[in-house]
Amino acid sequence: MGNLDGKFALVTGAGRGIGAATAKKLSDAGARVLVNDLDADVAQATAADLPGAIAVAGDLSDLDVADQLVKTAVDTFGGLDIVVNNAGYIWHSAIHNMSDEQWDAMIDIHASAQFRVLRAYGRWLRTNAGKDAHVRKVVNVSSTMGIYGGATQLAYSAGKAAVVGITKTLAKEWGRYNVTVNAVAFGAIETRLTSPYEKEPNISIVKGQERKVGLSLDQIEGAKQASPLGRMGTVEDGANSIYLMCIPESDWITGEVLVASGGVRG
Repeated sequence: MGNLDGKFALVTGAGRGIGAATAKKLSDAGARVLVNDLDADVAQATAADLPGAIAVAGDLSDLDVADQLVKTAVDTFGGLDIVVNNAGYIWHSAIHNMSDEQWDAMIDIHASAQFRVLRAYGRWLRTNAGKDAHVRKVVNVSSTMGIYGGATQLAYSAGKAAVVGITKTLAKEWGRYNVTVNAVAFGAIETRLTSPYEKEPNISIVKGQERKVGLSLDQIEGAKQASPLGRMGTVEDGANSIYLMCIPESDWITGEVLVASGGVRG
């Protein structure tokens, strides 16, 4: 038996990277998972490997998608015990080159999308929480950039800082519903967003548009040297950190930001 047997989870941005690893981790512990991703093919591929999982593609920047996700989870599973707000991407530039579109996109996916998912979940909680004794869990994904900042990452850092405020506020609002609300702020994790390059950044396609991603070999080496552990994190490291905030052993922890950075500060 797993320690999440009988639990139902929603994980956004779960087609790749930390999100996919988190969906697998929760599933391995016994939860049934709704896998959400912007791209239907990767969402379906992740869900196909998880017993009882379902895939629901959707762009969380669309105003009605959050409500649809929560409704689908509740209609399918009969309830919703764990919400992991993981969806996001990177679009960097220095402030003097930053467009309004770029600013708005980062705030929308990292802060507003989480708000909409949690608003939809909160409406369900108001009429359904308290009917049982178990503790429900919300884990919002932030970043060390939202705590310490990062050059050329103004909009991303602002969005991730907003996640901290969302987390701490909802922890106070939702305690009465027996819901814990915590955040995990990641440092450098090995995903496509930090993929290595020698001369020019790698290209990732987001919503049909090219986005520069990745870290130079020197940046990767610097990230490794900055960590007392001498390495970057893996997606499994990321999933494990989120998992800690989902299990019963963390029922007395709420309103906290777990920094999962391999010991890197600043």
